[in-house]
Amino acid sequence: KDFSFILHLPAKTSLDTCCANQIIFPPEGSGSVRGGGGGNAREFKIKKTKKKGRKDADSDEESQTTSTNRSKHLEICFMSQEEIEDVLRKHIRDCPEELILEIADHLVRPLTKSYQEVLRSVFMSSASNSSGASRKKTIKDLQEEVSSLYNNVRLFEKGAKHFTDETQTNITKHMLKTVCTDITNLIFNFLAADVMMAAEDYTVITSEMRKKILSALQEEMRGPLTKLHISLNGKSLEEFVSALDAATEACDIMVKKGDKKKERQILFQHRQALVEQLKVTEDPALVLHLTSVLLFQFSTHCMLHAPGRCVPQIITFLSTKIPEDQHSSLVKYQGLVVKQLISQNKKIGQGDDDSLDNKLEAEESTEAIRKELQELTTSIKDLVLRPRKSSVTEE
Repeated sequence: KDFSFILHLPAKTSLDTCCANQIIFPPEGSGSVRGGGGGNAREFKIKKTKKKGRKDADSDEESQTTSTNRSKHLEICFMSQEEIEDVLRKHIRDCPEELILEIADHLVRPLTKSYQEVLRSVFMSSASNSSGASRKKTIKDLQEEVSSLYNNVRLFEKGAKHFTDETQTNITKHMLKTVCTDITNLIFNFLAADVMMAAEDYTVITSEMRKKILSALQEEMRGPLTKLHISLNGKSLEEFVSALDAATEACDIMVKKGDKKKERQILFQHRQALVEQLKVTEDPALVLHLTSVLLFQFSTHCMLHAPGRCVPQIITFLSTKIPEDQHSSLVKYQGLVVKQLISQNKKIGQGDDDSLDNKLEAEESTEAIRKELQELTTSIKDLVLRPRKSSVTEE
């Protein structure tokens, strides 16, 4: 006997949204969806049942199709029939249980099919982004960035060799923790994209994250990249560079090593970047750091990537490279910066038990140092921004 039910659902249901707005019944007459009823209602109309003979044939075909599908995918299901029934009961009032069961039965397969199609499209889109012309462009960008950082490391290494013993060791460790780690993370993050482990920003990758990425890589890559990862905890730039060469070769990353013309270009760009930073900063410690590094580059034609604690050694090195009056100004400014840092630390460490006189005396001393630094800052910057003819400048 023919039957039909008309079911009114709220327009904004979240199945919530799937159930009311996105479900398309199978085309072979298993049901239909249409808008109607006016207001905020949607109508689901279930058509008449099929004749018994046809129904048996359809049942056989359906069982064969279901069996085949299960063997192919193991059915990644969006929601189970029971879950759909629960959602329907929640949003449909005064509806017979038989109708809810019938609707849920009709929804399971189209929901699953739609869900699988979405998953498939996302996967194919992701795969296409990492293949073909797009992947070639990504590899090209990676090679250019790795090459740029690699050449920076080689030039920084030349600068570090002007120092000996502990100072050179401190500079080397600083480089391994900064620019060398950036190169390593850049390569690791590129490879991690193939195993769905890439980070949006490669600079946030930690040592533990690199270990997880290593465990997911192919064996031929894992060995060289493990050595590269370990070299970051060493004390030798040569060891890192050697490991980097082996890693890039294993990963088919071509590194373009700079020639003399390229090196001059890098030196100029690095100097300009530091000069621009020096122009805008008013922090005395940073002014001293940038000025010292720039004077080092002017006098040696070598880039230097050094931590702040190495600034006294850089100033000592400059004693034979710049005019005496300029060196004296640097030493005076350095002394004031140290005093300011000490006074700031004392202020932080002061307790409530300190007398009012001691606090006032400390504040007056700090203010006097600040004013003196402020007066000298411009002249210290001018050692680089407006070098005198008698000073050594970069060719």
